[in-house]
Amino acid sequence: MDTRGLRYFQAVAEFGSYSRGAEFLRISQPAVSRQIRALEDELGRKLFIRHSHGVNLTDAGRMLLERGQAILRQFDQARDDISLGLAGPSGTVTLAVPPAAGNFLIPPLTKRFAAAYPNVFMKVVAGFSGYIHEWLVRGQVDLACLHDPVPQPGFTVVPLVKEEVFLVGRPGAFTGPRDHVRTQDLAGLPLILPGRPNASRRLLDGWLSRRGIRLNVKLEADDHLVIRALMKEGVGFSLLSQGAFLPDLRHGELEAWPFRPRAYWNLALVATADERRTEISAALAGMIRETVRHQVRSRAWPGVLLDQ
Repeated sequence: MDTRGLRYFQAVAEFGSYSRGAEFLRISQPAVSRQIRALEDELGRKLFIRHSHGVNLTDAGRMLLERGQAILRQFDQARDDISLGLAGPSGTVTLAVPPAAGNFLIPPLTKRFAAAYPNVFMKVVAGFSGYIHEWLVRGQVDLACLHDPVPQPGFTVVPLVKEEVFLVGRPGAFTGPRDHVRTQDLAGLPLILPGRPNASRRLLDGWLSRRGIRLNVKLEADDHLVIRALMKEGVGFSLLSQGAFLPDLRHGELEAWPFRPRAYWNLALVATADERRTEISAALAGMIRETVRHQVRSRAWPGVLLDQ
């Protein structure tokens, strides 16, 4: 098994098509087909199931995609380190964050990291926690910030910050008799929430099921921009931390109501276990903790530190 075959396989898997994979790789489709056929012959398993619109991964294909991405990342890291011959760490490190937390973390973090490690390229990807967990397990990212991550063998979890959660909607949309929201108020409100297994949805479902409250979920959307647009149109309400709505709040496009008693989501840093961690990802992990502490203590990031 060579890296060329793995790269061709990864492109077809990600695009769901031999032709689109070949176009991305800028080579002919027959060349891609030959490489993947050779890979299947070597492994003795089919990697794709063809259909009229492209291909789907088999069970063996899904396993190879998860393992192969980590292998290719390590290979690229080694190649960059050796070929560039630069003093100090070099290569690429990938961090995944929820969009709301990213608004507070990423701008100061990138400045610090670039100053300390000028030869390292940092890639940032954003998404809801359910997707981030999948990227982490597949080896697509080196580090991740997640809400309430489930402990898993091979990964370390470091608590970072406790963020307050608010009910958010169109200004004046919540017409309760108080300036705050009670848990039972949610039962009568149309809600726009991310789908399962997103961590915030999992936390909310567990939180309310213990109180015997059934939610009125009007719509599921796995994108903060879409959720905010729907709230501005008065379609419904959502539950968000401040990083997700502060600019809209300042412009008067959304309004936020606190819960009583207060509600919180915990954000944690998740990384591969120490024996699998690279020097670069370990350095970035330390810098993430430092940046979070600075942002919270300076009140640039509303929250309560969990990692002192």
